[in-house]
Amino acid sequence: MFDQVAAVIAETLHVSRDSITRDMLLVEDLGADSFDMYRLWLALADAFDADLRPDPEERFRTVGDLCDRLKKHLSDTF
Repeated sequence: MFDQVAAVIAETLHVSRDSITRDMLLVEDLGADSFDMYRLWLALADAFDADLRPDPEERFRTVGDLCDRLKKHLSDTF
């Protein structure tokens, strides 16, 4: 799952796929702002063919947080 998420992050945020690690901070390390986070969530929904709805109260600090939340959402839907 990490590899797929990292590929989506790289494409959405225009960063090198090889530079992305699970512990990278989405805002501080990858430069994502709130609009980027929304676009990223939509891109992940498309990539995983899942009905993901961004929750404005939910915060993801790291790439790993994003992977974990996505994994939980996907396992809850099956």
